Amino acid sequence: MKLVKVLPNKIQIRTDDAEFKNVRLNDLISVSDGGVELVTMIIAITDNDVETRMDDNAIMEELQQPSLKVIECSILGSVIDGEFKQQIDRYPSTDVEIKKISQTVLYFMLAPDKKESIFEIGTYAGYGTMARLDGNKFYQRHSCIVGNTGCGKSETVTKIVEETAKLPGANIVIFDIHGEYSQLSYVDNIKIGVNVPFTSWFLGFQSLVSNLLKVKEESTVLMSALRKAFYEQNPKGNENKPCRFDFYTAMKYIQNLNAENVGTGEFYKTGDKAGQERTVKGEYNGKLSSLVSAMETLFSDSRYEFLFLDEEQGALNIFLNRIMGGNKPVKNIDLSGIPHDIAVLIIGTITKLIYNIQIMQKDARPITFVCDEAHVYIPTDFQLSAAQRRMVEIFENIAKEGRKFGITLFVASQRPSELNKTIMAQCANYIVMKLNNENDKSMIKGMMPAGSADVIETTTMFSPGDCLVVGDACPIPLKIHVEFAKERPQSKTIDFWTEWGKERGSVDYTACLEEYLEN
Repeated sequence: MKLVKVLPNKIQIRTDDAEFKNVRLNDLISVSDGGVELVTMIIAITDNDVETRMDDNAIMEELQQPSLKVIECSILGSVIDGEFKQQIDRYPSTDVEIKKISQTVLYFMLAPDKKESIFEIGTYAGYGTMARLDGNKFYQRHSCIVGNTGCGKSETVTKIVEETAKLPGANIVIFDIHGEYSQLSYVDNIKIGVNVPFTSWFLGFQSLVSNLLKVKEESTVLMSALRKAFYEQNPKGNENKPCRFDFYTAMKYIQNLNAENVGTGEFYKTGDKAGQERTVKGEYNGKLSSLVSAMETLFSDSRYEFLFLDEEQGALNIFLNRIMGGNKPVKNIDLSGIPHDIAVLIIGTITKLIYNIQIMQKDARPITFVCDEAHVYIPTDFQLSAAQRRMVEIFENIAKEGRKFGITLFVASQRPSELNKTIMAQCANYIVMKLNNENDKSMIKGMMPAGSADVIETTTMFSPGDCLVVGDACPIPLKIHVEFAKERPQSKTIDFWTEWGKERGSVDYTACLEEYLEN
């Protein structure tokens, strides 16, 4: 066996069947010259035998010789003081000892750390050794979990959150678009629009106008009228802050402006109107019809009814204290019962509010946002409107500055290629599950350390629940089979063939239609 090439992130070994007859892809190989020991993973095996024309005796003689192979390995890290580290201080010489790493050797290399910050998520597939993450390193900086639909993302997120929830001071906020985490016992389920008020003024005047009413800043007449309505209720209000602003009152005010006639100071002297003041159309008369129509349509839509409850300013205090305080370690913002477009606005509003409150506190309790289906509300910059761009900026600010104030992101998505690039670049830990799309794999590879990028290709063959964890929190990027959490999310794959094989039951589609039309 011989080391034939050393690159910054790869090595090549020449060997034969006699030495490594049972070697397989993804096996771990130790390369040591006595002073430096590298830990590598096999990513390619090439048979170097060249076919030549030989007589029968030569062929038989050749077949009796061991086959010559070249093994290519990706460097994962090195062993320092008997423990695996994701760092390489020096490279070995070409005079090395090369051997396969056994389960026992791996166990001691990953020495079960006694630090309080370590928690288990499953086992290393093929080795049976427990896979552990460092909680401090996982939450100190941002993390990301990606994978195809049905690959087990929700199960993995639940396992990590369940382990975290055992800590008495844990503080996690989940943005749950589909209601998958609502039934977990350690979760305070905050179902927006049902058991928790979220009135329109929580959005702030500027966000309400641009995102809810779709009025652009350059629409000077409409913006001027809306500002009049706002300051009529809040003479000292701040347009960028959540100040009480009753939507119904504002709508009536806009309706009056649209129909307003103002006196000229002159009076009719004769006729039926004798003695009455002459009037002319007001400044906004007839110019606000589109805005009036938009406000009336929104207000009368039963899907948005929860936005127009007349709540006092103190409702915001109650809402914030429940999300950032409370007696449960995990707050689940359940957005499954509200329209998608409003859900996105509410996520941005809550994130901005918590972030601004967090940075004002001294020694604030750390908090992490779990952003489920993050590509929906933290997308790439491509074709974002100005209003959408402002919402994405709050997540970018957290990605760049949040760590200093004890606020981090744990992002989950089916489509990493559609996620905001700034946020992805700031993640220090990546949990990669089954990925088939080449754009998604390329995106993740671009974020990986040099020695870890090659292992992403193996995810194509993963089963549900299998993942790679690459980053500060995990000692080695090996395939992990994640254990089920004790309490599982409401996320399942339906067995179509099995379900279609059952006798059909009766369904009252009329009742379903009526419910749909009402909501």
